[in-house]
Amino acid sequence: MFHNMHEAIEFFIHPDRVLNVVYAASLIFFGYFIAKRVSIIAEKTVVSRMSRHHSLLVKRSLFYIIFTIFSVTGLQHLGFKLSILLGAAGVFTVAISFASQTAVSNLISGIFLLFEHPFKVGDTVEVKSIIGVVESIDLLSTKLKTSDNKLVRIPNEAMIKSEITNLSYFSTRRIDILIAVAYDCDVAKVKQILLNIAEQCDQVLKDPQPNVVINHFTSNAIELKFMSWVNTKDISVVRNYLQEQINQQLAREQINTSSTVTTVHRES
Repeated sequence: MFHNMHEAIEFFIHPDRVLNVVYAASLIFFGYFIAKRVSIIAEKTVVSRMSRHHSLLVKRSLFYIIFTIFSVTGLQHLGFKLSILLGAAGVFTVAISFASQTAVSNLISGIFLLFEHPFKVGDTVEVKSIIGVVESIDLLSTKLKTSDNKLVRIPNEAMIKSEITNLSYFSTRRIDILIAVAYDCDVAKVKQILLNIAEQCDQVLKDPQPNVVINHFTSNAIELKFMSWVNTKDISVVRNYLQEQINQQLAREQINTSSTVTTVHRES
């Protein structure tokens, strides 16, 4: 130990020690920016060949690897030995593992999500009645952006244990609209009106063809199911158009309806 304050000051402000501190700080500082720049360039390079999710993983992995190398090199210049750093890191990792089993479980679940690949960044998914666009798939959690611009963070462990509906997986989807009409109305006429509405909408696909079937008999109405196929990207626009046209044309024909409800499909 130091015998007096003068020796302590000389120890800490010794030119060689100050130079090592400045050099180490510079390594860590520049390492951060180099890692940031290289990871961004790597992401731009692989984004055309990989999914957005995998390109993000490449970006983050490169950043942490490069930054860790610079940081360890900087610490070595301050007198820290690599073996001691690795040993401390190992002890710290074991301690964290015991202290935060939930985090470890989320990490393992994130790895399973990566290999199973039920969805990717940019897909619209439904998890636990939450519908949103996948913003990121991180090591511990998955983040969704809802249609009303909220960010929802779901732990990966909850994701792996939940039923996940990927609304963007297929290029086409079916819109099902239920229309309850009175028993005394002409069901054949209503069916033809609905098919004509589908035919007049350019976004409704011709194959598979639109169809109308009797779905259910209630105590005071006949429930019809109007089914039409559209491209997944058009589902919201087409659904709104069909519902508006149904309400307008059935009212024009003075057909008594109890309600018009969209079901089966999910918000895109």
